[in-house]
Amino acid sequence: MIALVCLGGAVICALIARVLLLIAALEISVWWAIGVFLPFGPTLFRLSYPEAARSSFLFRMATLGCIFLYVVAGPGAFVGQRHSRVAEPTRPAFGFASEIVGKFSRAIRSKTQTDNRTIEARRIDNAQQFERLAKWAELLRRQKQTLLPTDAAGAQSYAIDLQEYNAALTAATTEKQALTTGK
Repeated sequence: MIALVCLGGAVICALIARVLLLIAALEISVWWAIGVFLPFGPTLFRLSYPEAARSSFLFRMATLGCIFLYVVAGPGAFVGQRHSRVAEPTRPAFGFASEIVGKFSRAIRSKTQTDNRTIEARRIDNAQQFERLAKWAELLRRQKQTLLPTDAAGAQSYAIDLQEYNAALTAATTEKQALTTGK
């Protein structure tokens, strides 16, 4: 509520300052009064006739003070209580990079489940995973070589593939470290 009062005060002070500037410009000439309504007109008038424009100085400073208080008090005063909390998504993510969210959530779910395989089976799977990652790294290297600087869609696709590769490499490295410690 305080923010709205400050914003209202700023508008009122700005209007009063403009009216006082218009009155001062009318005392000089009609052309300056018209010029006050043009872009940069008030600035030119204040630079040309600083003593005549002195009457609006206090209200201009009050406008700046009210705007400062409005920003400090929070321009979020226009947001209602029901909109202030973050809503949970009602449906799965859809759109740009939503496929990455699904892969990460699957990886997190798979980490929380216990692995009933033997350590040797896990080591074999981990070695196979590193072989797949080496092939994937080679494909990414070739993809980057053939990528044109003007191909935005290709660059975006490469960035997504690289991010997925890095996530898979991190997971495989973590698994390998866990297997060397004997967990």
